[in-house]
Amino acid sequence: MTLSTDALTTADTLWQHLIEHQPAIAAALAMQVRALPEDWSQRVLGVARPHAALELPPTGDVPMEIEPYDAADWENCPACGELDRLCRYHEGYTTGYEALNQPLTEAARVDPKVTVADALRRLTEAEEAAERGELAAAVERMTGRQG
Repeated sequence: MTLSTDALTTADTLWQHLIEHQPAIAAALAMQVRALPEDWSQRVLGVARPHAALELPPTGDVPMEIEPYDAADWENCPACGELDRLCRYHEGYTTGYEALNQPLTEAARVDPKVTVADALRRLTEAEEAAERGELAAAVERMTGRQG
């Protein structure tokens, strides 16, 4: 989705996507807009006429972030491209992947023959043992060392 710089076109596009993906949020937003007082443009944006607000420039250097079409493909993500870095979705995905990948990598260093299923099972066992206060024994089992 390429957003137009025309505020009305952009608003229509965003509204259509909101209705399609988040209908409850669209309904709540519509109710809030209906409840605005007549002088909302003066109160909220500091302009006397609502149509004058259509010419207001964006604030700050933060571009609008859009939802990725293909969450798995960060290289072609419109939001990442718009920001020239990872968008919030892909940054979170990367952080989560790294949080999972690091223990798996460490397990493979300790035992190169370990499978992902074994490593995850060992991590689960270690977490459960830590909850029971048996962390030292769990570490010995996870690393394969016997004390």
